[in-house]
Amino acid sequence: MPSVKNNEILAERMNSESRLFFMDPEDEDLDFIFQWFVGWIAYGACTPGELFKVARKVDAKSAVSWKEGFEKEAKKIEAIGEDCLKKGHRISAGQAFLRAFGYYRASYCAIDPTDADFFPVYFKTVECFKKYLDAMSKTINHEFVEIEYKGYKFPGIFLKAENSNKPKPTIIFHNGGESHKEDTFFLGGKEAIDRGYNALLIDLPYDVQPRSYNPEITAKNFPKADLLGAYHAATDFLVARHDVDAKRLVVCGDSYGGMKSTFNAANDDRFAALVASAPLYSWPLVIKNGVMPPFIMGDAQESKKIINSLPWLSRVTLNRVSWMHGFDSIVEWLPATESNMELDPRDLKCAFLSIRAESEGPEVVRQATECYEKASSKKKALWIGKAEDGADFHCQINNLALRFQVQFDFLDEALDYNC
Repeated sequence: MPSVKNNEILAERMNSESRLFFMDPEDEDLDFIFQWFVGWIAYGACTPGELFKVARKVDAKSAVSWKEGFEKEAKKIEAIGEDCLKKGHRISAGQAFLRAFGYYRASYCAIDPTDADFFPVYFKTVECFKKYLDAMSKTINHEFVEIEYKGYKFPGIFLKAENSNKPKPTIIFHNGGESHKEDTFFLGGKEAIDRGYNALLIDLPYDVQPRSYNPEITAKNFPKADLLGAYHAATDFLVARHDVDAKRLVVCGDSYGGMKSTFNAANDDRFAALVASAPLYSWPLVIKNGVMPPFIMGDAQESKKIINSLPWLSRVTLNRVSWMHGFDSIVEWLPATESNMELDPRDLKCAFLSIRAESEGPEVVRQATECYEKASSKKKALWIGKAEDGADFHCQINNLALRFQVQFDFLDEALDYNC
């Protein structure tokens, strides 16, 4: 989403000259999210033929068209997976279920929290991803787990580097403002197990999906102490496992997850390393000076009016952000961030890789740089995804292969692993 400063639009997530398919100059988000799914082709969660076939047919101005187009494709591929499973073709079934997940996930991008399909389509993504992992269980060792904190339960997926109890370095992935635990499979989870790391993919407070399981999991019920309590409970779960090397714990996150992972690392000295794209120390300042300033320039009704005037993807995304924190508007959410989502970068002591993209907005660039400069870490590095390398988008979604090479080479060296 673009930000506004002196009535000028500042790029926040991508270089407008790098659009691939959706060219509306007033709607940067749609092509960005489309290119996110293009990146999933590398993992088999989409195919070029299926993805572009649907994209050519949808009306880019219509959330309903996008939702129905990708949902239709998802149902078609899911049926193929079910048929393959009945016939005993486990690998083919798994591959189909993964693509069905990808298209249900694309469909979900168009669904507002007030829409009737909001929960059913989300749970379809969960179901298809579970069927994918179960069908591929001979090659992807995994467990479906649950972290509990004060009676609240948070679903997770523990991916094992190998089928043994040998302690392995382990990464906990924090979700961004739009991503779910399953999405982090493509943001480092699969790469982790391929490189000999365990991975915990999990939905925690301030993520999109915990409220789909329990509507009381909101920012109102998780002030800073309890937010950290839930984060620490997830780390406690890892430390207690025999197959986790407790001295080689890593925390990672992208976008809003970059804030969460940095916040977690600054408040828990059990982490040996942090990788954040991008690391942030003040979410309130991101809202005020970065991506959301137009939406806090009045009361809740004025904020909603502005949001409702946006293209459908930006509108749905911002409505979901408010909903997932338990508020009706960005204006009402802001005070909670001022109480809960700030940290001192000097409290970062573990090995630290600060990542940002060339196309990030000024506030994200400033905070990512300041986090790197002020961190107390003995080993730290700053890496910038650049246009000349095809890695200049937010979260480097246009070149995750390069990003993962930098990320895991840094981790291998910092943890003295795979070297």
